Amino acid sequence: LKSIKASIEARKLDFDAYVDLQKQYADVVIEVLPTQLIPDDNERKVPRVRLVMKEGVKYFSPVYLFDEGSTVSWIP
Repeated sequence: LKSIKASIEARKLDFDAYVDLQKQYADVVIEVLPTQLIPDDNERKVPRVRLVMKEGVKYFSPVYLFDEGSTVSWIP
């Protein structure tokens, strides 16, 4: 895990200069982030995933995790 983190950190400058910059031109962005559901999660086996879609793109339909109009109740 330490070597993976070091590898990611070593490429951060390139990411900031070339990859992150492209978000503004993308029709879809998928972000994989650490979970917020498990306090002090050091294992990071449970990701938090965010899908961001640009509105008004031809042939794109909104994506819903649940049916439109669903009521979701959740207690952790």
